[in-house]
Amino acid sequence: MNNIYANELEFIVNVIKETYTNVAESNDTLNANETTPNYDIASGHTTSSFCMDKSPFDIVTTLDYNIEETIIKKIHAGFPDDIILSEETLSDTLVNGRTWTIDPIDGTFNMSAGMPLYGVQCSMFDNGEPVVAAIYLPVFNEMYYATKGGGAYMNGSKISTHFTSLDKSIISFGDFPHSRPDDIRDERIIMNEMYNHIARVRMFGAASIDFAYLASGKTQGTVIFTRNKWDISPGILLCKEAGAIVIGDKGEYTHESRYIIAVADESIVRNINTFTLNI
Repeated sequence: MNNIYANELEFIVNVIKETYTNVAESNDTLNANETTPNYDIASGHTTSSFCMDKSPFDIVTTLDYNIEETIIKKIHAGFPDDIILSEETLSDTLVNGRTWTIDPIDGTFNMSAGMPLYGVQCSMFDNGEPVVAAIYLPVFNEMYYATKGGGAYMNGSKISTHFTSLDKSIISFGDFPHSRPDDIRDERIIMNEMYNHIARVRMFGAASIDFAYLASGKTQGTVIFTRNKWDISPGILLCKEAGAIVIGDKGEYTHESRYIIAVADESIVRNINTFTLNI
């Protein structure tokens, strides 16, 4: 962590883990009329009484709100001049200068169903690009983190992507977005073209899992259709620092790209035709 963002990295890693633990476990002394969800940390399950409709085909829980609120307060206290972009309450914030992103629970559907595939993730932008990233997978007690130019780590050990061959590669895909039929169509096109050359396709239902697994060599790539910075900025930096190749529509990934493709080896995308990569 010997770099100019070492303090910010240590800060956000500690804040994420402490906040999740404190908020999730605080239900032991609260009841259904109070603001913290009835959350079973052993099973990773939030009861349906604390799940609310966020939009058609999407939900949010009070755990999302409480974690986000706590992290916002701690960032304001630690870095009062910084800007915050968060999924649930500050989603319209523009990245400008030092800007933090917060995804309080990435994979809320998984968590609410008692599935362990979810995480808490944050990043910090500076000069228009992510320079600090932290992804916490609480059920597995795995903290992934990175700084620009500082490498990628999990629980103190350096991690990197892993690739042997196309026919042994696993590629994960983000959820099909119900509200964006064009993205569903194009994601299926990319999936079909990749599947002709790789071993397996997976859909974990959480970008935090997609990126953490690629960065640590469990999978060899991920394809996600979204522009939401809180979803993808932590993972983009983590995977780049772990050695992944990151591209978007029309080739180079930018913040305006419709989708992101991150892979452990360029051969994974080499067989996708040029037309598909420009859809």
